[in-house]
Amino acid sequence: MSVVSTPAVLLRSFNYSETSRVLRLYTKDLGLVSVMAKGIRRAGAHGQGGIDTFSRGELTAYIRPTRDLQTFKEFAVEEAGASLGRDVLRFAGASVLAEIVLLHAGPDPSPQVFERLTNALRRIEVEPRAGIVAAVLAEGWLLVTTLGYEPQIDLCVHCGRALGTSEVSRFDFSAGGVRCSDCAFDHSGPLVGPGAREQLSALLQGTAPEVLGKPRAHLRLLHDFVTYHISGSKPLKAFRVFGVLAGFDE
Repeated sequence: MSVVSTPAVLLRSFNYSETSRVLRLYTKDLGLVSVMAKGIRRAGAHGQGGIDTFSRGELTAYIRPTRDLQTFKEFAVEEAGASLGRDVLRFAGASVLAEIVLLHAGPDPSPQVFERLTNALRRIEVEPRAGIVAAVLAEGWLLVTTLGYEPQIDLCVHCGRALGTSEVSRFDFSAGGVRCSDCAFDHSGPLVGPGAREQLSALLQGTAPEVLGKPRAHLRLLHDFVTYHISGSKPLKAFRVFGVLAGFDE
């Protein structure tokens, strides 16, 4: 067993007993880590009693490679997550990103994913409320791309032809991109018109369009892409909650 300190962000926590909690954190040096924080629920225990979800800081834990659940020592908060918790839409948007990481990440570290995630949380914290949906979509696609699943939207995934600027295509989830009009006649994927494709291109670069057309459809596309390529068809609860809070679902 060794004592390890690493930058980390708290993604989920669960009560374990009257005094303890299990914390799930994504770390820069250890990837996804679960730790048992004994006594943390006692008021003021180690000054850690109020660690908020999405707090960023330095995790110190006792690590044993053969264990799935490590032992918590302390968490030095550098950026608190309380501001996200004060706005349910921001919190739900951050939860969408956390869900993507939790579904994909394992014990192998990825400093690029850690940086992408923490930058995304900072963006959602300060984004004007009217732009939260577009910001979550942009950061969601950037995170998916960082994880290695960038969709192809400029060339047909079936024949390789460049799509025309006014061409209507269909999204092919299994192939990871769009089919041109010639190759889409027998495919049932969602239609992607030229305007939607232009906006998707901007989102993939991390840019929120000035006016986001059909945000419900954009969220559904990201949801279905993550479901196919990352979650293994596992239910995506955070997407559902975010959609409801954004007014997209009943």
